[in-house]
Amino acid sequence: MKTRYKIFSGIVLMLGLQWVALANPKAATVEDEFKAALFCQTEAFDARDAKTVARLREHNIKVKNLEEDGLINQEFHFATPFNIDNVTVSVVRYLGDSGSYFFAIAKGDMNNFVQSIGAKPIPNELKQTLSWGNINQYYKYTAPVTTDNPYPKTVLIGRDQDTKTGEFYFGCLEVDN
Repeated sequence: MKTRYKIFSGIVLMLGLQWVALANPKAATVEDEFKAALFCQTEAFDARDAKTVARLREHNIKVKNLEEDGLINQEFHFATPFNIDNVTVSVVRYLGDSGSYFFAIAKGDMNNFVQSIGAKPIPNELKQTLSWGNINQYYKYTAPVTTDNPYPKTVLIGRDQDTKTGEFYFGCLEVDN
């Protein structure tokens, strides 16, 4: 009889702890929000909004708004680098004109990163569409290509001539339809 009560009490305790965890979910960190934006799951941070800039500064993220002629050109510098899928990120950039690219300057093994998120090499016929500058080595669509959505948001990964050894870029490419 005692064993039944112990088992029952243990189950009740576990269910109670699960309810407490569900009732008080861990708030997303700013790093989690950046990760979601880099993987096209939420909108990019826009430093043209004063409230966004103030919020980021509260988290020791320096914001540079280098906007020229109405084009988006922003940098976000993290006082403490954060980790996304085994790569380190301390700078995120947001560039936009006709479409945009919200991307991290990452340090780590690009090939392992590509494999971990299931990205694929960009075929030659898509290199012009799926590129930002010369960053066009790997991609992962976030939605199927359809007639209504011929250019879904895409995680774009690669290097260009300015990339330092051990670094690469990855982030969310949005093409204006």
